[in-house]
Amino acid sequence: MAIYSSAVFPPSQLWDYAVKLYNNRDVAAACIRLQDRRGVDVNMLLFCLWAAASGRGHLSPEELEAGIEAGARWQAEVVVPLRHVRRHLKGPTAPAENRLSAELGRGVSESELFAEHIEIQFLNEILKRPATGSFGMEERGLAAADNLAAYLPQVTEVINKDDLSDLLQIWQQAFPGADPRLTDLFGPHI
Repeated sequence: MAIYSSAVFPPSQLWDYAVKLYNNRDVAAACIRLQDRRGVDVNMLLFCLWAAASGRGHLSPEELEAGIEAGARWQAEVVVPLRHVRRHLKGPTAPAENRLSAELGRGVSESELFAEHIEIQFLNEILKRPATGSFGMEERGLAAADNLAAYLPQVTEVINKDDLSDLLQIWQQAFPGADPRLTDLFGPHI
């Protein structure tokens, strides 16, 4: 039985987009590696992609800052503690019985996902501009790469070859057919 119902959330194109993209096993793995290696907020990463993919283009400095500030606070105070508990419960939890730990882990996992959904909801509210729909896949991919290039230095000082490989994996899934060599983020490294 589920603890929470997603029916309490208003419809969100960002949530639908994030779920669809993240359901790709390679994308999810790349997102988790970036999260663990560089402290990237996966929801912010997906927000950067969605802004462009949805036809809203480049995030303004104010939109990016609002997303980073709200996301960082929510992640630090709610999501990361839940993630820590969930991961702890996956290991040996003696003296707790494994069955009980597994049940607690399921509840914590649902709580973590619910908290992630809340963050997506307030990120969705930051972007008030309507989609223009006036540019194609290539232009949207370039705008997304620019959004990522603006976001990443805000959360990490280092972006190495492995990070770029993970980002490219995600970006190519989000913008199939777009040429990464045309972007400032990937082009110099391909």
